Amino acid sequence: MKILGVESSATAASVAIYSDGKIIAQCFSNTGLTHSQTLLPMVEDTLKTANISLNDVDYIAVSNGPGSFTGVRIGVSAVKGMAQPLKIPCIEISTLEAIAKPLENTGCHAVSVMDARCNQVYTAQFDCLDGFNRVTEDEAITIDELADKLKDINKPIVLIGDGTQVAFNKLKDMISCVCTSSPSIRYQSASNVCLIAAEQILNGENGVEAHSVLPNYLRLSQAERELKNKNK
Repeated sequence: MKILGVESSATAASVAIYSDGKIIAQCFSNTGLTHSQTLLPMVEDTLKTANISLNDVDYIAVSNGPGSFTGVRIGVSAVKGMAQPLKIPCIEISTLEAIAKPLENTGCHAVSVMDARCNQVYTAQFDCLDGFNRVTEDEAITIDELADKLKDINKPIVLIGDGTQVAFNKLKDMISCVCTSSPSIRYQSASNVCLIAAEQILNGENGVEAHSVLPNYLRLSQAERELKNKNK
């Protein structure tokens, strides 16, 4: 089974290839160029490194949000464009789940946090005591609201994601057992998108057709929020 994974939900972007139980190639870019410039060349380079063609790919997995509206949209559009002509089934993966995946089996309570600006974070919680089990759905909330949700957790709470430092600076005085993840595992990675997709496929997930893949923004864009407030 071969899976092409695509991750472009934040400033950095990455592409990975999973084959027969392991990641065999990955490309990562954090150059500041837009994903519309870098993503497809990265796909081409990663396929070349893995010595396979797009025709060899069984599934394409994409982190479909939450995250940067533009980044998520570019990633989803790229996957649709690749998958549709070849009828390759697609797997939609939560960005927040992919972020927390490196903490699997570490015994902690993992909290994915992405900086959503406007004093909000995109967040989800996972129990990593024995495996990797989702505790909450993806949501966009304030850090104060997150603190309220974490106050009764009595195990180490590890923040992971690009909102880690912002959240930690506010939570450290309210939650005694909160700490930060290592920067080496903190950010989104297409390899984790592939690994989660592989687990879902082995558990019976068949994927969806390309036209069914949709971004999961969790909240309205700034322009939509301003228009809504103006209309009020």
